[in-house]
Amino acid sequence: MNQPCNSMEPRVMDDDMLKLAVGDQGPQEEAGQLAKQEGILFKDVLSLQLDFRNILRIDNLWQFENLRKLQLDNNIIEKIEGLENLAHLVWLDLSFNNIETI
Repeated sequence: MNQPCNSMEPRVMDDDMLKLAVGDQGPQEEAGQLAKQEGILFKDVLSLQLDFRNILRIDNLWQFENLRKLQLDNNIIEKIEGLENLAHLVWLDLSFNNIETI
C-alpha cells in the first residue's frame, strides 16, 4: 500500500534518485529505451522534475551542466544550495518547500 508523501522519510538527492528520475522522464519509445540501456548522460538533460519526493537537501546536481529547467516544488527543502554549477538554468520551481530565507 502506498503511503502519503508526509509519512516518507526525508531524503537527500543522490545518484540513484537522479538516475531514476531522468530515466522515468526521458522518452519512452524505442530511442528512449536504447538511451536507458547505453546510459543517460546527466550533462545531456535539459529539464528535471523532482517534485513530491520528500527531498530535504539539494545535492548532486553538478553533473547537470546544461540543465535549463528544474522543478523541486512540494518537498521539504529548507535551504537554497547546490545550484551554483547550473549556469544554463532559466526556470527554477522551489514553491511549497520549507525555505524561510532567499
